[in-house]
Amino acid sequence: RTRHVCGAQYCWSRMSKRKQSPPHGGVSGRIRADAEKVCSRFPSVQNLCIDEEIVTFQVGGEEFTVALPEVYGSSCNVYGPDEFDLSCQGPLVDIIAAVLQELEDGAGDDGCLSGGDCPSPPMLLRDCSDETDAPLGSDGGELAAESPEVFAQSFPTLQQEMLELDAMNISCTVDGVLGDAALLTLGLPLPEDISRSTAEAWGFARDKPLKLSFPFSETHYTRTATHRLDVNFWQDKSTAGFTPLDAGVQLGNIAKSFWRHMCGTADTVSADGLEAGPALLVAKRASLFEDVVAHPGVLVPFARYLRHRLPCLHEYCVICDEPLVFPPLLRPTVCTRTLCCYSARTFGAAVTGEFSSQNASLEVWDLLVAMAICAGRMDNNRMEILFGGQSFPQLFMPGSTQPAIKASGDGFKRLRELLQQLATYRTSQAGRNGINWLNTAFSERSGIATIDELLPQLLSWVWDSNRSYILALEEDDRISELNTPFQYLLLSAPPEQEAAFQRLKDTYGSIFCFHGSTSANWHCILRQGLKNASGTKLMSSGQAHGPGIYMARDSITSANYSTACFGGLHAGARPGARAGANAEANLQSDAILDASTRSASLKNGTGLRLHNPESLMMLAVCEVAKLPSLKSSSSIVVCPEEAAVVTRFLLVYNDKAIPNVNLQSDKQLHSELSALTGRWTQP
Repeated sequence: RTRHVCGAQYCWSRMSKRKQSPPHGGVSGRIRADAEKVCSRFPSVQNLCIDEEIVTFQVGGEEFTVALPEVYGSSCNVYGPDEFDLSCQGPLVDIIAAVLQELEDGAGDDGCLSGGDCPSPPMLLRDCSDETDAPLGSDGGELAAESPEVFAQSFPTLQQEMLELDAMNISCTVDGVLGDAALLTLGLPLPEDISRSTAEAWGFARDKPLKLSFPFSETHYTRTATHRLDVNFWQDKSTAGFTPLDAGVQLGNIAKSFWRHMCGTADTVSADGLEAGPALLVAKRASLFEDVVAHPGVLVPFARYLRHRLPCLHEYCVICDEPLVFPPLLRPTVCTRTLCCYSARTFGAAVTGEFSSQNASLEVWDLLVAMAICAGRMDNNRMEILFGGQSFPQLFMPGSTQPAIKASGDGFKRLRELLQQLATYRTSQAGRNGINWLNTAFSERSGIATIDELLPQLLSWVWDSNRSYILALEEDDRISELNTPFQYLLLSAPPEQEAAFQRLKDTYGSIFCFHGSTSANWHCILRQGLKNASGTKLMSSGQAHGPGIYMARDSITSANYSTACFGGLHAGARPGARAGANAEANLQSDAILDASTRSASLKNGTGLRLHNPESLMMLAVCEVAKLPSLKSSSSIVVCPEEAAVVTRFLLVYNDKAIPNVNLQSDKQLHSELSALTGRWTQP
């Protein structure tokens, strides 16, 4: 039998007139499925053709041949130009990934085989093993798809949707043919509601459109669950394939939820005894579904739905896509429903995406651990406040889907023990491994699981539960007058609060102030936001100047509220004092980093430095709208409106003298803070 290979790079079959293929196109179901994954995952692969045990494809115009083994997945060889010969094994996806990696290693720094710009030519998947008739075009020959409209002529509904998308400033291109389905790519500009700071926190490039690539056929217009909508979300790609997005898994879950509602098969997610979520968020999403389901077509409703959902990723669970049962902050997170918590603790990045601890900044993660350790050393009453309710970690023993500890007396005692074990392990490993103690913690032989099976989950939870965006500033961005190398961008306001603040700022202007609190309290603030705690159980320092968020113009006033905190008591601070100088002398020495370790930690580059829980002092630099209700004395500033206060930076002092700085009188410092803030918060 003569094998038919479509050699033209821009060659397509008219799907409505093409002979219907067998369920898997004449090749085994697994190979066929893997071939479709190749086409959707690797945009540089073109003209993929399957002929029984021989697979051919092109990369950069060069053809490669795979001789599949008798036992699919075992060792085989790939042959290509210039004596290219690569031995590999695994399914077709792994084989082609290995080829692309080999080519990438030999390419230029820009990742293109030619050393120039990487074009994105259409892909063509053609199963040639059972082809009996040639593709039909308008003249009975091949159809050149120079534009999406030409190809879409076979589908009037698709063609109409493409025109509507174009009117919405959303691109739609046909990138290939997969059996009887087209591989489509939509280009959706990020909504204006997503500011630069939000895009940074969510891992988006603000100046690039969000791309959606997925197989699509005429049968999708029947809106039946038998036809899946499997979408790859991306913004950048190279010869190795799409670069994963931080929010990629969450966006995929949003697409699945959309399709279930379009098909009328959406189920109500059990809230496991918890409230279903704020009524406003429940109604908001229900209204969106009602709107898109009523709109004809598939692509336009999908694009409309995404436009509204993208700015509110932080309001819905990364896994189940149900409204969060606690007030949202900036960083997307997992809800506290038991099934989602179990999935996050058990499967990690596979169900949470790049927001998982498996992709964490080690230095920031270590800082979060230090805060949690301090929170675990508070007296019983304060610890129950900081870890109570939705803030209590759900941890699971292997093989069990029910939480091993609960927010009760015994549960808090067990949590305190776990945090102390974590502190001891951290100290023992940090002296030898520095910041890499976090990597060592998950090793099978010497990891924290050998101490307690719940410790790895607790360590992951410390990162995953943080809902504020923290980014270590590079040396060139740090302000020397603040006298610490540990300077961080700290953004916690969700997009709607940031937008409201900007409106207040435009009307009333703004000032910068310090806010000081203990490291234990910061564990709570990063997860619940900076609140007006006056008169509530969260209040720890009184309200002499009335209710509101308390701040100060000078650093020393705030430092008095920021010292190391143990047993629920503040240790106090003096102007120019070293952080933690008055900390209680009877602290357990196993949690104190020795001087050589502290010195070595500062020699590491940004993102790889250690923190010392025993001397940890933290000040936030907040931006405050100058509302008429703002109260001010010689040093204290009290803002009764939470919406008028947003965090901008976090300053951490590890055995460093806290400088005496006044943000009102130091105009140069105020100017530097304004410029640095503007880089992240301006559209």
